Amino acid sequence: MTMDLEAQTLREVPELGGTLAGLPPIRIPHTGNIGTTPRLRRLLDTRTLQRLRGIRQLGLAHLVYPGATHSRFEHSLGTYEMARTLLVQLLHRRGRDFLSPQSVATFLCAALLHDVGHYPFSHTLEELPSDDKGRARRHDQHARDLILADEELADRLRSDWGIEPARIADIIDEDNPPQDEEGRRLTELLSGALNPDRLDYLFRDSNHVGVPYGQVIDMERLLHAVDFVPDGSRLAVTRKGVSAVETVIFASYLMYREVYWHHTVRAAQAMLRWAVMDGMAHRLFSGDELLALDDGEALQKIREGTTPEGRRMVERLLMPGRPLYRRVASATMADVEEGRVESSMRDLFRQALLGDAWERYRLGLEASLALGLPRSALIFDVAGQGKELFFEVPVLDRLGGQVVGTTAQPEISLVAPNLSRNFERQAKTAQLLAAPEMRETIRGRAFS
Repeated sequence: MTMDLEAQTLREVPELGGTLAGLPPIRIPHTGNIGTTPRLRRLLDTRTLQRLRGIRQLGLAHLVYPGATHSRFEHSLGTYEMARTLLVQLLHRRGRDFLSPQSVATFLCAALLHDVGHYPFSHTLEELPSDDKGRARRHDQHARDLILADEELADRLRSDWGIEPARIADIIDEDNPPQDEEGRRLTELLSGALNPDRLDYLFRDSNHVGVPYGQVIDMERLLHAVDFVPDGSRLAVTRKGVSAVETVIFASYLMYREVYWHHTVRAAQAMLRWAVMDGMAHRLFSGDELLALDDGEALQKIREGTTPEGRRMVERLLMPGRPLYRRVASATMADVEEGRVESSMRDLFRQALLGDAWERYRLGLEASLALGLPRSALIFDVAGQGKELFFEVPVLDRLGGQVVGTTAQPEISLVAPNLSRNFERQAKTAQLLAAPEMRETIRGRAFS
């Protein structure tokens, strides 16, 4: 970007100046100072964004990793700063004609607001049905509703930023992206393979949890190698950036396998989900009633409003010693298809792996009653249902150059194809969980 264009864009979008933007910065762990402006501060002060202060980024992972107490609000600020850094790099290469100042401002707001549709406890409750047809909706779909319904937020976006809330909602909602050229570019930036959300949470979560996986990402090399493909439709890297992309892929794989889908974290989340679903099954409350709450408010509502069995389930998460449910058996679909599961349990695991949250809830109830046990004795949990890790990023011969392949091709990267196969076969597993005091009884009855 020429100096004149750069100066003009900075005048129209002062937030691009980072810590030189205006007001004193906000400091968050691992990122450091984030520059602020009056209109950014006013946006941060809206109820929709402030709710994220009370939602833990990793749900119940703090029960296993004590450091995992950081919030969605902190992550949203980190994503905003990563988006700003990415935009600065791309604008220097592509110029004002590629993304107008209005689009730059829109993308910064979308990055900040991308997580406002999360349920309490983050992804723990995302499988809950929330419409009259019993369908689950992703947090990006909920974000659309919240952004359009919040009058205070809408007023800030229109009056301070000159942005229509629907434009932000379209960029965040992956099922309803904008159709104009710049809008498609903003959607690719926010939800494509190398998006600021992913780059922030891998690094941030890894640091808070205390594992090295997300800290190995070569961010400096990645930012120096990133560019759009010639038609502007996808984000890519040069050949020199392939190794940096491999560090992101490897970090993603390990964080899901060892942290996000840790078997004890999953057990705690499955217990809370069961308590919520039992309350919903008995029409004591709906999923939509939880959507506007933070973790503390939701926990109180669940404890007071669910069934006695659900209440006892929640109490297990809170009492000293936390007698969490533990794994009785687990299986991937490959285990089921290749006969590595007890014949008496094979059909149950197949149904659990193929079904949705309500199907797994029903399977647990039926299995418990069939064994003459209390209705909450067994819980099925599946990690990774519908989750696909990214493995394919276009590769350019040089910045501003032509596409020569993708990281999914073995001749360009051996890491991505091999991790992809292993992820499909090993990471997506079903667990059958039970209270620790009942495990031996259940094993004796279920596998005899």
